[in-house]
Amino acid sequence: MPRIYLSIGALLLLAQVSYGQVGENFLNVGFDGALTLNEYYQNEFPAGFGGSVKALYGVGMNGQVTLTGGFTYFPIRSNIVLPLGDNVAFNLIPVTVGYRMFFENLFFEPQVGAALHVARNRFAQNSDNVTTAELGFAAEAGYIFEPLEVSLRYQHTGRAPFHLGILAMRVMFRMPVF
Repeated sequence: MPRIYLSIGALLLLAQVSYGQVGENFLNVGFDGALTLNEYYQNEFPAGFGGSVKALYGVGMNGQVTLTGGFTYFPIRSNIVLPLGDNVAFNLIPVTVGYRMFFENLFFEPQVGAALHVARNRFAQNSDNVTTAELGFAAEAGYIFEPLEVSLRYQHTGRAPFHLGILAMRVMFRMPVF
């Protein structure tokens, strides 16, 4: 009988000590502004904007596993003249998994994943969308100002010569969950 009480007491103590290592979980929603870095996209789609959602799952006191999804719209360069009613645009839809490391309020987050590259062409009554799925990676560094975070991200998707490299600024609102 004393062994059972001792075992239960040890398990309760272990559970209490291990609870102290649980991290915080967040859901972030934000705005992205991006610049293309390679010549192929820079000539036609130099800058874009969009939004993103990020789920962060705490794994310890100094790290979080992340799942990020987003949408970035790159309109055609304004000095390219198209007939009235015609439109050309490029959309980037990435989904990445990463691990965020904290250094006080600073963080660094390497990510891997995939992205859809969607080229949208509308000429008169005809519409043509070309979609390709590409593997990619990203690295993000930022600073947390509760309840906001601001970060700078480099993202690379696709294969040469049509790979896409972007430098993006992101502002996100942080919402604690469960």
